[in-house]
Amino acid sequence: MRFSELANKEIINTFDGSRLGLLGDSDLVINSRTGKILSLVLFKRGLLGLARGRSESILSWTAVKKIGQDMIILDIGKKGL
Repeated sequence: MRFSELANKEIINTFDGSRLGLLGDSDLVINSRTGKILSLVLFKRGLLGLARGRSESILSWTAVKKIGQDMIILDIGKKGL
């Protein structure tokens, strides 16, 4: 699957159903030798979608439970980020 196909998918936490943002607004950490995704870096946004400093959350790609047509389901085991 290409990144362009993933970019507009909403990221949802199964713990509380919270929306964590769009994958296209996040960074991916990729193993340069294997090409596999290692982790997802989510940036916390403030009012009107503006960045709030350097606040970020790094989540292991193993937290991804399902990639659907419109969203990516994560199980991070805690409320929000």
